[in-house]
Amino acid sequence: MKRTAVWENNRTYGSELLEVTLSGTSLRAQSTLITLEDAVPLKIEYQLEAADGWMKRVHLEIPALNRSLYLESTPDHRWLDSDGEEALELAGAIEVDISCTPFTNSLPIRRIEWRLNRPEVCQMVYIKVPELTLHKVEQVYTLIEENNDCRSFEYSSPTYRATLEVDSDGLVKDYPGLFTRKY
Repeated sequence: MKRTAVWENNRTYGSELLEVTLSGTSLRAQSTLITLEDAVPLKIEYQLEAADGWMKRVHLEIPALNRSLYLESTPDHRWLDSDGEEALELAGAIEVDISCTPFTNSLPIRRIEWRLNRPEVCQMVYIKVPELTLHKVEQVYTLIEENNDCRSFEYSSPTYRATLEVDSDGLVKDYPGLFTRKY
């Protein structure tokens, strides 16, 4: 199933257009973001692929800054760069969290079989944009409410805590203070 989503970035006055193909726990996504960083407009593009409950690859580009990043993950959660070199400090992380998009929150939300009020600890590769720096972080998601077409999750990371609303496909509808889905 193909889906399109548009988010407004409430912090940098930017927006994102995402096109994603969803199939069970597998997905392929392609996205373009326009954002302001230090009053300079930037176009950020990313593609990612996940299959069978694990992240396969992610590629980000920021043409104006001549920056790009490519990571590939193995089934045992080792992360390799574009030269095939392993990033040992990221070992064990299952998915990526790209700082400029709410979409990557959908990765663990779609992968995990949820039970109400049971916290799930997720090891993530955090990608800070526009720097494209990487580090492993622990994030905790807890399903706190479930309706027909909407679920709410309590989300916490080392630097942020919020209640996220997602639709029946796990795509973020509201990420308080940061992102609002417009379509």
